[in-house]
Amino acid sequence: MAGEIAFELAAAGFTDANEVGRGGGGVVYRCHQTSLGRTVAIKVLASHLDEDDRERFLREGYAMGALSGHPNIVNILQVGMTERDRPFIVMPYHARGSLADQVRREGRIPWPDVLRIGVKLCGALETAHRTGTLHRDIKPGNILVNDYGDPQLSDFGTARIVGGYKTVTGFFTGTLSYTAPEVLTGKPPTVEADVYSLGATLYALIAGQAAHERHTGEELIAHYLRITSQPVPDLRDRGIPTDVCATIEKSMSLDPAERFGTAADFGRALQEAQRHNGLTADAMAIGEPAPAAPAPPDGTQALPLSGPSDTSVVPP
Repeated sequence: MAGEIAFELAAAGFTDANEVGRGGGGVVYRCHQTSLGRTVAIKVLASHLDEDDRERFLREGYAMGALSGHPNIVNILQVGMTERDRPFIVMPYHARGSLADQVRREGRIPWPDVLRIGVKLCGALETAHRTGTLHRDIKPGNILVNDYGDPQLSDFGTARIVGGYKTVTGFFTGTLSYTAPEVLTGKPPTVEADVYSLGATLYALIAGQAAHERHTGEELIAHYLRITSQPVPDLRDRGIPTDVCATIEKSMSLDPAERFGTAADFGRALQEAQRHNGLTADAMAIGEPAPAAPAPPDGTQALPLSGPSDTSVVPP
């Protein structure tokens, strides 16, 4: 299979394919883009798409190009289908990997660094939300670290394309330990659900594991019941400041109405926690993305790289 995919990517102009990661959404390859002489990462989605899903994949991928240019969102350089109809997404290659990789290598991330990460990601998420785009699968593995050490959200929309767990009312897409309780019960994803997932991600970076990590041998239903009925474990006994804990706990409230109403509100609370603890508050970049140009008729699309227009920085 790997040889077949490498052959198909080479036919599309991407040679020397080497697998660098995999997950439920597909396999990521490091490739050489021959036309531009650069190293890129290509995610080849695991599922075979029917015609309707193929059109949605290309349409959503093209729309995501409008978010390219935000400092904390991974640029989508191209989306397309191989000659055997495998959907793929081309992105810059991140040699440092993801925040999940960092935690595996180095252990827990110091809470002051997590606050900095959180403020920046709140700006990215707010920018996406203002276009009507939900992420649906925020977790440490979907936050890449660029060459400058800054976090960048990746994998917008792909979770919805490749499927997910079955609920009473349909499928939900995402990763169980980072998914909002109401989504697990079958309600549609919302801004507040993304806020929950980002809060769950920040919790995991501080603690070294998810707030509701699935225990060895734990039945899926027991894990589900913990997420949907129990508050997050307290981090105060680990020396984490009370206001930092309270901010993350609010973002992960069981009741969506008790969470921050927007990612920007979450970011401002994190900035306040920075100031209260004697840290310099980080700026939060928020942009109004430019309208996407009409998608070209062919299946493989180079995406606009102009990035969000009217980007503003919420002062620290």
